[in-house]
Amino acid sequence: MKKKDYYATLGVSRDADLETIKRAYRQLALKYHPDRNPGNKEAEERFKEISEAYEVLSDPEKRRQYDLFGTVGSSGGTGAETIFSQAVEEIFATFFGGRGGSGRRPPAIQGEDISVVVELSLEEIAEGTEREIEYIRKDTCEVCGGTGSARGHSPRACPTCGGTGQVAYRVGGGFFQQIIYQTCSDCQGTGFRIVSPCSVCGGTGVVERLHRQPVEIPAGAVGGMTLVLRGAGHRGPWGGPAGDLIIEIREKSHPLFARKGEDLIYEAWVSYADLVLGTTLAIPTLSGGTIPLQIPPGTHSGEVFKISGKGLLRYNSRRRGDLLVQVHVWVPSKVSFEERRLLEEMRKHKGFQPKEHKPEKGFWRRLKEFFE
Repeated sequence: MKKKDYYATLGVSRDADLETIKRAYRQLALKYHPDRNPGNKEAEERFKEISEAYEVLSDPEKRRQYDLFGTVGSSGGTGAETIFSQAVEEIFATFFGGRGGSGRRPPAIQGEDISVVVELSLEEIAEGTEREIEYIRKDTCEVCGGTGSARGHSPRACPTCGGTGQVAYRVGGGFFQQIIYQTCSDCQGTGFRIVSPCSVCGGTGVVERLHRQPVEIPAGAVGGMTLVLRGAGHRGPWGGPAGDLIIEIREKSHPLFARKGEDLIYEAWVSYADLVLGTTLAIPTLSGGTIPLQIPPGTHSGEVFKISGKGLLRYNSRRRGDLLVQVHVWVPSKVSFEERRLLEEMRKHKGFQPKEHKPEKGFWRRLKEFFE
């Protein structure tokens, strides 16, 4: 009978330590387990081989006997499925901290994020601003230090799951038996029970407090933009890390200016005479004061003029937009007898009659043509 090379079966060297052998078996057992390869006879045989190799090499006495004689006596039928179950439990223990431990505190849980809305004026957006935001935040309980237990007491491992937060159920039978893990219903997956809860936080390790958070908002923010402050959200239960503060920017409407990206738009109303003869307008700015704008003679109502560099800063950039001024003719709703007479005289002159009819363009249509 051909001698079996258990080391080659597991893919380890003859001087491999026990941890290396366990690691190699776990990887191979999960790969070739029959439940993962239904109907695959080759995988089933391979699984039996690696299970047999692991049963020998993981036992110091059997391994010594195998190294000396190349074979071992009957093992008493441990069984491939039993070996696999033990390996799965070892894997589980590696990730969930073992079973039955007494534990000193429940596992830390990540805190939740907090979302707030901040409304900014165009003036604040133009220069950037700093705000102090007030909101309710879950913070570490100072009485119990975040443990959730009253002073002089400590959490205990859940007797149902042994502190793992998971309960194992065996499903099926014989060779195809497998273990399924579910969240423990007694401890809700924490693995611990607060025997004597803190009277202030009720065992959660956190309490709600009014929190004031200074926030620096850079120039050029736009409506709908979100800023994230790491660790400024709710503190996690039992000493867990805090979530984030998510700030949504909303832009207030302005009585004088509209906005298009980094550009500001201002609508100026002038008399018909000013459009015909030309004039100089005083255009307001966001920073206060005015800028003179020359309107040349013969300007048509709806024309757009650009004042460079008087718009908003682009976010995270030094580039500044422009101030766009659209002029409109102002038409009085009432006129005096003398004003009517002058208008009647003006209407008689051919120079004041339109040469051809052109449909009036809307404001955004003119802006589009201006940019093009």
